Amino acid sequence: MPEHDLPTALVTGAAGGLGFSIARRLAERGDHVVVADLGEDASAARADELRSAGFSAEHRVLDVTDEEQVVAAIAEIDSRTPLSTVVNNAGVAFSSPLLETPMSRFDLLFSVNVRGTFLVMREAARAMTSRGAGSIVNICSTSSFTASTGPMIAYDASKGAAAMMTRAAGRELARTGVRVNGLAPGTMDTPLVRGLGSSDDELAQLAAARIPVGRLGGTDEVAEGAAWLSSPAASYVVGHILVIDGGWLA
Repeated sequence: MPEHDLPTALVTGAAGGLGFSIARRLAERGDHVVVADLGEDASAARADELRSAGFSAEHRVLDVTDEEQVVAAIAEIDSRTPLSTVVNNAGVAFSSPLLETPMSRFDLLFSVNVRGTFLVMREAARAMTSRGAGSIVNICSTSSFTASTGPMIAYDASKGAAAMMTRAAGRELARTGVRVNGLAPGTMDTPLVRGLGSSDDELAQLAAARIPVGRLGGTDEVAEGAAWLSSPAASYVVGHILVIDGGWLA
């Protein structure tokens, strides 16, 4: 089926572990997927991977912190293949105590996790409200609700902001036909989590000791949540943040 006949989904940060799992799940349900990421090679490779598996996909180099890029990219994509789903997945994380957190790291976290989320959500909403339909899913975190054991004060603050933007936008846009919701993954087995410095043994011990189900989450489990929240089955779900954490917050 030609791409313009398919519902179109844009996933930011889609070259990474969680982002690509979400992109693949949306492709599996029949969406044309725009694999957006900061790197040309990585995003192109992921789009090629989807096409090789028989799915409809394209890639887009996108810096979510750059307002001009975000405005132009979403307008151009939407003009060709109207967006039905946007998943705001691009994000960064650092483990850093309060007294050792330089402003450069604080600013980077807020630039990507808050400014980037806001810009993509705003422009997606601009496109979708003109048609009166669409779904935006923001990737938040269990750190949107409780402080990390990290310590990760700047990250926690950025994800708290992302959660509140999700709720506020969900309420504001509720009568436009555009739904805004969020996902709050717990400790997942992703390159981002492993990049925080934990060894396999440390991650296994963390899972056994603190996560009620006794294991790390899989990216495919979060992807299922994104697929559901952006589907007609969730048409009455607005401004909600779906927690997928193995019981961590229970």
